[in-house]
Amino acid sequence: MSYGPLPALKEFHKSQAKYRWLFGGNRSGKSEGNIGFDLCSFALGVHPYRRTPKNATIWAAANSWPLVGKLLWSEKIKTYLPISQIQSNGISWHNKQDEIPAELRLVNGNRIEFKAYEQGRKVFEGRAIDAFYGDEQCKSDSEGIWTEIQARLMDKNGFVAQSMTPIIHQNWLQERIEGLPDTDRVFYADLNDNRKSRGGYVDDKEIDLMIAEWPEDVQATRVKGHFAAFLGAVYKTFSRDAHVIKPFKIPADWTRYRSIDWGFNNPFVCLWLARDADRRWYVYAEHYRARETLAYHAERIKQISSREKYRVTWADHDAQERHEFDKLGISSMPAKKDIHLGIEAVQAALKVQGDGKPRLFIFKNCVNTCREVPGYKWAEGTETKDAKDEPLKVNDHACDCVRYGIYGVEHKGYFSENDLS
Repeated sequence: MSYGPLPALKEFHKSQAKYRWLFGGNRSGKSEGNIGFDLCSFALGVHPYRRTPKNATIWAAANSWPLVGKLLWSEKIKTYLPISQIQSNGISWHNKQDEIPAELRLVNGNRIEFKAYEQGRKVFEGRAIDAFYGDEQCKSDSEGIWTEIQARLMDKNGFVAQSMTPIIHQNWLQERIEGLPDTDRVFYADLNDNRKSRGGYVDDKEIDLMIAEWPEDVQATRVKGHFAAFLGAVYKTFSRDAHVIKPFKIPADWTRYRSIDWGFNNPFVCLWLARDADRRWYVYAEHYRARETLAYHAERIKQISSREKYRVTWADHDAQERHEFDKLGISSMPAKKDIHLGIEAVQAALKVQGDGKPRLFIFKNCVNTCREVPGYKWAEGTETKDAKDEPLKVNDHACDCVRYGIYGVEHKGYFSENDLS
């Protein structure tokens, strides 16, 4: 099949980077270029920019086995890899009836082995490979599987080519792309470049209809492949570029607050927040620890707090625990726990104002808060059960603290001017 790469794909194919990341919108040609052309030309030994080792082992992965069969095999590899280049009886089937291959053995001695991310980290262990090709985001233990893939490449100095639309929040991935190692290169495939009017392959009208169906807050991801709002995110306007900043010394005249979310098996969290004269919030320190005593947490809070004075310390949970903490030297007030009004207060603080800045910033050293906020998601429904109109109770402990602090202050009349802890 003839292949005419779109602009971003040309540079993707040329790159000699060990780890190539191809982020693209839906129907932007990213899978065609990565799995169809790049993988197949490398397996056949005819890649225009990369030499293929003799008897190369190549892994190709998608999220599930049905996607391996439909997307990787039927739609891409069968189109670009001539059947004559596969050995007689050279296909081992994961499921022959559904045409899902487990392995292809090529005439030239190379082999393509298929994996499904849903199999988990274990199946990505213990084998040296020459190349890994992945399509779309891994939805299960993505960081663990990525660690295993890197290990598999070491013995043969292999490479990775990964294409995806980053619609699911994965903090480790976003941090890697933002602090791009020298080994990595990033490419973006814009859906609009695949318009027929621009030399692409999809009718303009079809692309316009697709874009019109997508919510505005995810269009930057669905069209351009950028990290933007994530699927189901509570705080869709959160952006690491806009809201995460380098730490600095909090000025003495700013008002300080603390916010506590109790936990034992789940993390116990305390956040330190400051508010400047322009009503802008700064989350500037965090304590985040599970399976420790109240005495331990109280001591750590005192250490981090040093000689600072706090307008209020908000605390989740009942009077008994607050009383016990008070005896350990940490006085607090019960947090205002209206979830929806609290979320609205945080959303308002995240909104970028007329001067181009939001009213909420998080210091980069507050790593757990930076991780939790973009991953804070609304509950999803099923075919038999409607979704609850509330966020999932997963990795939400720092998010609760942010909410307690901001809503507790901005909900007028909630505390007395004489309150101080």
